[in-house]
Amino acid sequence: MTTIETLPELSFISELYAADLANSVDDVVLLAEYPSSNSGDTDFRNKTKYIIHDPFPPPRRELLKVLGPHHLMCGWGQSVACASEVPLPSMLMDHWQRLLGSESRPNWKSLDHSSNNKFITLFPHESLAAKRQIVDPDVSYAVHSKEVIEKIDCPQAEVLDSIQFPCIVKLSHGYAGLGNFLIQNADDEAQMRKELSQHWPDAVLVVNSIIENIVGDYGVQFYLRRDGSMVWFGLTEQQFDANKKWCGGTFSAQLQIELCEALSEFIRPTGEYLHSVGYFGLVGIDILRDSSNQCFLVDVNPRLTGISPFLAASRIFARRDGFDEGVYQASFRFDGTMEQLIAKAESRDDAKVLVLSAFEDSGSDQKVSTVCHISVTSNSQQKNQSIIKEMSISS
Repeated sequence: MTTIETLPELSFISELYAADLANSVDDVVLLAEYPSSNSGDTDFRNKTKYIIHDPFPPPRRELLKVLGPHHLMCGWGQSVACASEVPLPSMLMDHWQRLLGSESRPNWKSLDHSSNNKFITLFPHESLAAKRQIVDPDVSYAVHSKEVIEKIDCPQAEVLDSIQFPCIVKLSHGYAGLGNFLIQNADDEAQMRKELSQHWPDAVLVVNSIIENIVGDYGVQFYLRRDGSMVWFGLTEQQFDANKKWCGGTFSAQLQIELCEALSEFIRPTGEYLHSVGYFGLVGIDILRDSSNQCFLVDVNPRLTGISPFLAASRIFARRDGFDEGVYQASFRFDGTMEQLIAKAESRDDAKVLVLSAFEDSGSDQKVSTVCHISVTSNSQQKNQSIIKEMSISS
């Protein structure tokens, strides 16, 4: 049986990649940007190849080019450089350094399309030559498909040959819950087909049965080395908004201990399959647990995911500060400037309030607010929620 290492002293995600890349590490850069197949606000367009089922209308530029890329560099560390089109604000990096230590300040580089750098990507890029992507983009695209889940030897939702009410329909290359449709009746199916005909008429669909009586929804992360060995990174309990869109998660140090062995039974076959087809790097898998304590694999994300930076920070806060409960909230709106947000975040001595990324936004009344990805880590979830509520109150 494959042993899954735990590496309790591991701090930053780039340390895992650096160990794998060895002598070539200086030539490698994390490209912390998704491509888009429908947005005109990015140079990274997948127009004809590696279609990604991003939403309609596309995310606003600040979400696509600032909030998303910048937060993936929080918890990345210095062992491998990182890059994005929009520079990381010094104010934000200073904040990370104060909360997570000097090694959390990433080695950020501007994007140089004329360089010979190779890129760790979140998704295959049509605009980059295949030889410049650490994982072959054809392999990456194949393992990003929802069709891969069925190929992994572990309990999972049944894959249906056709739509049967109720069911979940997934676009093959959606992400973060985007492109998933809960189909309960003929009206739902008709609405879905209308949307698909307008936006993704050629999309491959994967139809799954519904898992009933869910009592646990876990985002599990591990690193798959080039040699096929695996490193446990941790788990979070996932959170979704009223529209079933993923919006964050919670961390519990105790759950890392309680569930590691059981969830490793899903890590092993996932890692073995991904290794067999040529992937290496961070992997996120989603696992549901029902009321009879049965677990099911429902998604595989071979990349850094939205929860990876929060998980990295949570590991540090638990080990170093003894704060073992955390909550992460995506797209949180703070009434004030980024400077005011960071000052308020750092005013707590009973918790760690981490701003993972942010941008300022002026409304029609010219009043400035800041949209951010934020986490709060303390000794209880009750305190975390109280602090989140306080952060949302005008200063």
